[in-house]
Amino acid sequence: AGSLDKEATKAGTLYRQSALLRVWKERYVVVSKDSLMYWYGSKDDLVPEDVIYLKKATGVRREEVAGRSNTFIVTSKNVEKILGFPNPLAPKVSIYPFSATDAEQMESWLRVIGKAIVSATTTEWDETSDRIAEHQQDG
Repeated sequence: AGSLDKEATKAGTLYRQSALLRVWKERYVVVSKDSLMYWYGSKDDLVPEDVIYLKKATGVRREEVAGRSNTFIVTSKNVEKILGFPNPLAPKVSIYPFSATDAEQMESWLRVIGKAIVSATTTEWDETSDRIAEHQQDG
C-alpha cells in the first residue's frame, strides 16, 4: 500500500464490516486521486483486498450499522451486464459499511469520499464550490 500513499487524497485506518460474517476488521484504506477507494489487510500489503470505483458510487452517508458508533456506508452501482448479457444474480447496489475510530475521523472520511465521488461523477470539479457557503455568509 505504501506506493499508493503518494497518490492518495486520504489514507488511514478504518474498520470494515465483512460481507459474510458481519465481523468488523481493521483495514488500511486509501482514497486515491483517480477516484478509487482501496483497502488492505495492513499498511504493508501490496495487493488490496477490494476496491470501489468511486465513478460508480452512488453516495456516502452516516448510518448506524449493527449498533456501532461512527459508522458510515458507501453505496455503489454494480455491473448489471457481463459481456453484454444481463446479470440477474447481481444486486443493483453494493453497500460497503465502514467505521472510524471517532466522530472527527468519520466526518473527515465522509468529506474526502464525498468530494471524490462528486469529482469522479462530474466532468468538471469546481474548487470554488467548497467556498460557496462562505460567500453567502458575507453578503
